[in-house]
Amino acid sequence: MDNEYGKISEEFITQRINWHGKHEPDATNEAYMEFRQSVERLRENLTDEQRLLLRACENAYHVTDGETERFYYKCGFRDAIRFLLHFGEDES
Repeated sequence: MDNEYGKISEEFITQRINWHGKHEPDATNEAYMEFRQSVERLRENLTDEQRLLLRACENAYHVTDGETERFYYKCGFRDAIRFLLHFGEDES
């Protein structure tokens, strides 16, 4: 396949993925804000020792969330590239 076409396809897909990342649905943002508010209410009612545990839990959640997003992003990007570059080819 033409290298220039492959490059253009990759750039287009990257732009689309980035656009969607910047324009997430309201429900996604609302769910995150609800999570943050719940954590803040919880933090206000915990002892200092419990706050340390909450912080560890928050950190683990954010790492998990980031890794999950990265996994699905990479899989979706790879599948889109494969589709565009090999559309119509036999995958036997």
